[in-house]
Amino acid sequence: MPVAPRLRPGRIADAAVLTDILHRSKGSWGYPEPEMAGFRANNRVTPATLTSQTVIVAELDGRPVAFATGEAREDHLFVDYLFVAPEAQGLGLGRLLLAALEDHARSAGLAHLRLESDANAVGFYRRLGFGILGDRASTMIPTLRIPLMQRTLADPVLPLSGLALTFDPAGRWSFETDNEAAIAAHWRAAVARNPHMWNGRMLQATDLALTPEGLLSGSCVEIAFASFIAWRDWGCPDRNGANVFGSAVVRAAGGELLFGVMGPKTANHGLIYPPGGSLDPGDLRPDGTVDLEGSIARELLEETGLCIDEAEPGALFAVRDGPRLSVARELRFAADATRLRARMLAHSRQTPEEELADVLILERASDLPAAQVPAFARLIARHLIG
Repeated sequence: MPVAPRLRPGRIADAAVLTDILHRSKGSWGYPEPEMAGFRANNRVTPATLTSQTVIVAELDGRPVAFATGEAREDHLFVDYLFVAPEAQGLGLGRLLLAALEDHARSAGLAHLRLESDANAVGFYRRLGFGILGDRASTMIPTLRIPLMQRTLADPVLPLSGLALTFDPAGRWSFETDNEAAIAAHWRAAVARNPHMWNGRMLQATDLALTPEGLLSGSCVEIAFASFIAWRDWGCPDRNGANVFGSAVVRAAGGELLFGVMGPKTANHGLIYPPGGSLDPGDLRPDGTVDLEGSIARELLEETGLCIDEAEPGALFAVRDGPRLSVARELRFAADATRLRARMLAHSRQTPEEELADVLILERASDLPAAQVPAFARLIARHLIG
């Protein structure tokens, strides 16, 4: 894709343009005009749709060209709409939007994606792993059958037996090279909002594999932090590879977890998650392998002042959050939660970065607030404390 699409939440003001995409996309299948006239009269994206469902809009050059909506129902996310404007079809936007809805479903703890497919789109959904549960007669053309399809989501928590990430010094990330000007403009705007941000270097995984025995392998390339911020803010439009990062999961003597609330000088101000951070060139060993567990220890010390040697190592596992992969190490400390929290905050206040604005003590995952918690952090809490 020459210019990366950007994903964003739907807004009430989008109702008319999304309705236009819906009608033109449906019409591109070649349905007879009398039936299409009835479809246009009875099917619209309304403000109620935009306020009651999860709505994700894909833009190209600032113009909406595709959208998807989903509604949580029992154990699944029901995909109500997934439509791409005719001029943007064939660019992978349908897959991208479906992946974004899958991320939302997984973060909500749902087990399946479910949808009613247009008769012409069954092959598309089958290629993406959907199976048919049943069907019904079409209200648009009664002789057609509308299949009900479902895909079960993979478990987001992956037990690990080891890590084997390597560095490719000659590799480049196509998202970065294809979007240099747009990334630079986005970075200027980000720094204007938060002058404390710094465009350092980091590592991005370009391919990953997990063996049945739990060995995580793959290669990484060096990128600018500005490129990562643009990728993140634009809804992670390039799904080739993943942002792999370590998470130091601090566990107190009483079993509680301690998650940080990121401070105003950070790029993630207000977000709540375990100590950790992206991989950078400092995490490379002389032999070209990536020391991910060393990164976990370093981030723990820098953010909290806690030394990993004080803790008994617990489980090593990965948490899949769309194109992000948190490699988490449970660290069991002998101190109680209140004392650990006080140490972490005292350390943060003494550092120029002041990365932590607060530290939350969690006895159960439901202690986390509804907002400001990335999916991977909520999944870590659910996995360890239910």
